[in-house]
Amino acid sequence: MQGLPVFLPNPHWSPVMRRLTKKELSQYNGIDGASIYIAYEGKVYDVSRSFLWQKGRHQVLHIAGMDLTTELDAAPHGADLLERFPVIGMLIDAR
Repeated sequence: MQGLPVFLPNPHWSPVMRRLTKKELSQYNGIDGASIYIAYEGKVYDVSRSFLWQKGRHQVLHIAGMDLTTELDAAPHGADLLERFPVIGMLIDAR
């Protein structure tokens, strides 16, 4: 079919949400070039492109690869800032 546009899938998007344990999440800490993920209220966000998360730390207070639900609830900004970043999965309990 000539003339039809070709849409290539985004390599960073998956139709199936990943399910990560806290242990698996901890591997995405920005160290040695690792992606930078954080969790909030059960969702896992990829914040790798944020200049505020360089090298896996944010404001010297927060470390990537962790569930930051409690910390973000006490932050001077709201959780609405996370809407800028893709949700790549869900945080699950490893039982």
